[in-house]
Amino acid sequence: MNYKRALQAGMMAILVALPALSQTTPVREERVVSFIHQTNLFEMQAAKLALANSSSGAVKSFAQQMLTDHQAADAQVRNYGNAHGIDIDTLSTQLDQVSADRLELQRRDRELGSATGEWAWTWENTLQKKNQDASEIAKLSNLRGAAFDREYVRAMIDGHQKAIDRLTNAEENLRPGRVNPGEPISADLKALIDNLLPTIQHHLDMAQALQSKVAKA
Repeated sequence: MNYKRALQAGMMAILVALPALSQTTPVREERVVSFIHQTNLFEMQAAKLALANSSSGAVKSFAQQMLTDHQAADAQVRNYGNAHGIDIDTLSTQLDQVSADRLELQRRDRELGSATGEWAWTWENTLQKKNQDASEIAKLSNLRGAAFDREYVRAMIDGHQKAIDRLTNAEENLRPGRVNPGEPISADLKALIDNLLPTIQHHLDMAQALQSKVAKA
């Protein structure tokens, strides 16, 4: 068996072995839903750390707002998942099961078809975000007082700006490397994004206003 056939066989075995996600929702849409869910989890965890580790009343007030709003946002995501046959918890658990080796196999060969290429892009980028979130939480966990406040606010600006960019791009059909560049997202997913974006933008504005305060501390 030549290298390409061996690679193809290995990749197909990986895909078969992975737990099935929704059978009706496009993988690309699952990626967007997973991204929103992971963003909410990070924001809630970071907010809880801020409530415990910050020495600033303004930062703690901001963190409480983040916790409340992202809990509400995640409830919307779960409702969306329930309505579209997506198990949010399974989606999150599956991220832990994707190894670097599996992703590397899929990066090496995009010729197996659009489903494989889409799957590779989906999980490679979502797994990267999860790892970055874990690193940021670990960093915040070791900080206290003014040092915590500066890093927390910086992370909030960076995270909310990235969320706006990713969700706006999903709406505008601008994802780099799209396999099917002419295919729009569903009307239901667009409605979910439209509902969440104003709050995310408000959070970014709040974090930017807070940055000048914590910088002086």
